[in-house]
Amino acid sequence: MSPTKSSWRQNLRHWWQDMKWPVLIALAIFSLVLGYVGFARYAAARGESPTFLDLLYQTLQLISMNSGSVPGPINWQLQVARFLIPALTVYTALSALALIFSKQMQVIKLWRIKDHVIICGLGRKGALLVEQFRAMDMDVVVLEQDEGNDWLEISRELGAVVLIGEASDPDSLRQARVDRAKYLIAVMGDDGANAEVAVHAEELVQGRTTGVLTCLIHIVDPQLYDLLREKELGDQNQSGYRLELFNIYVRGARLILQSVGDRGGQVTPSHILVIGMGKLGESVVLHAIKQWRENNLSKNDRLQITVIDRDAQLKAESLCVRFPQLEQVCNVVPLQMEVNSPDYLRAEFLRSPSEHNDVERVYVCLDDDSLGLHAGLSLLQQMKTHKVPVVIRMVEDTGLATLLGDGDTSQGKFKELHAFGLLDQTCTADLLLGGTHEVLARELHSVYLSEQTLDNGIAEQSEALVPWEQLPERLKESNRVQAANIGKTLAETGCSIAQMRDWEAGELDFSPQEVEVMSSKEHERWCRQRKQAGWIYGPERDADKKINPDLVEWDELPEDEKEKNRRFVRGLPRSLARAGFQIERY
Repeated sequence: MSPTKSSWRQNLRHWWQDMKWPVLIALAIFSLVLGYVGFARYAAARGESPTFLDLLYQTLQLISMNSGSVPGPINWQLQVARFLIPALTVYTALSALALIFSKQMQVIKLWRIKDHVIICGLGRKGALLVEQFRAMDMDVVVLEQDEGNDWLEISRELGAVVLIGEASDPDSLRQARVDRAKYLIAVMGDDGANAEVAVHAEELVQGRTTGVLTCLIHIVDPQLYDLLREKELGDQNQSGYRLELFNIYVRGARLILQSVGDRGGQVTPSHILVIGMGKLGESVVLHAIKQWRENNLSKNDRLQITVIDRDAQLKAESLCVRFPQLEQVCNVVPLQMEVNSPDYLRAEFLRSPSEHNDVERVYVCLDDDSLGLHAGLSLLQQMKTHKVPVVIRMVEDTGLATLLGDGDTSQGKFKELHAFGLLDQTCTADLLLGGTHEVLARELHSVYLSEQTLDNGIAEQSEALVPWEQLPERLKESNRVQAANIGKTLAETGCSIAQMRDWEAGELDFSPQEVEVMSSKEHERWCRQRKQAGWIYGPERDADKKINPDLVEWDELPEDEKEKNRRFVRGLPRSLARAGFQIERY
């Protein structure tokens, strides 16, 4: 469906929701007046003189279709009324029945629903997710407090169960059957409300014995996001609940840096320009630095980032305070100017004084689509010979973004102009479900694969010696559980997980004693998990009968199996660093 047609239908639906009852009442009054006038004229034509009450009674009988059948000739007023009044009656009755039965059907569906997705908040982000999860044939329950929300009817048409209520209210979450859900996604406009949903959900699933509720909450505020991320992999209280955080600006930064293909074999450009130092612009700067550190082994090479913002100096200084190591890796050049100023339009900042380090990528991260497009086009005029990709952040891949699509703008002088639809790129089911635990679980599996060979594989392990995408779901979940318990493992030696501030944290080394303590605790956790899943000890491994010879105490475990646990522990600093975390000692 085209955006224009979809918007027209939404506007019409919204108008009808607002005006339905006034229109019906007006039609009812109009039709009753027509009926009264029609009966009066009909009686006069036949030489009769009925009273006012007689005419009113005959008119009201049209509602039950008891008085409309009269011998002709019939005047037009009565003709219209005897059809319009019953039609309005039938429509109103059917609307009432539809409302009653739709609520009953929702109750029935909620009674049997299981492993479903609950989406709290039906803004544009929530609507995109409803569409995608329904396309994956997953049951979806929507919690939205605004009965006039434009997306409610569309969600119902897609097959979602829609509940009107406050998502942060425990009763609403109970009604949505959070105790049986697989995913709970909070994308309301208020960070506090999203966080409150997560707190209540954790309380409501206490004692859950089957499956895990993964609670994904959107947090925009950077400080709150950093604070909650430490809880994300910390000592979570129960096995039936898993907290995941996401931020469209953090995710968008990773994706926007990948949106333009590498050129000349260069992994990361050495000089980038970021226009707009809002939430997305700041994330782009930080991820560009992280990417530069990972891909450039020589510590003498420094990334250059030019930032343009009305408060560029202040924001650049703030970054350096929060990330003290930034200046060791990167040279941030703040330019304080407006994108409509003469200095910006002259674009002298595109050329470096060294003549060997001109800007190689431009990322326009302004919050206004029109202003962003203007800023990008202005730079394009200054780069007729010096071809540099210009990526412009847009809200969605529609509207102004269509001007930068695959049409005529992809050729000629607009070839280097690229649109990045922030919501469409970041609010996808696949990205959302690939949260921190998923990233770590994949990393743990990757480490496992690197340490194994098919030659020494055994029956139970052979099905695990495959890429993540081919891994059975129960083994994927085993890796997720292992990732979720990393905080408990580290706590055994007085360590905790924190948001990464030290970019060298991935190189942390544990002492031999720390490795031994955490390795034994990890083995104990693995044994408990296996026993809960029905595995038992046996001298010969048999995956079909759930028999494993490693279900023994740490002291009885063979040395080669102990070493696998030790390698897992030694690799934790690097694995966590790749997910944006670091290990801290108390």
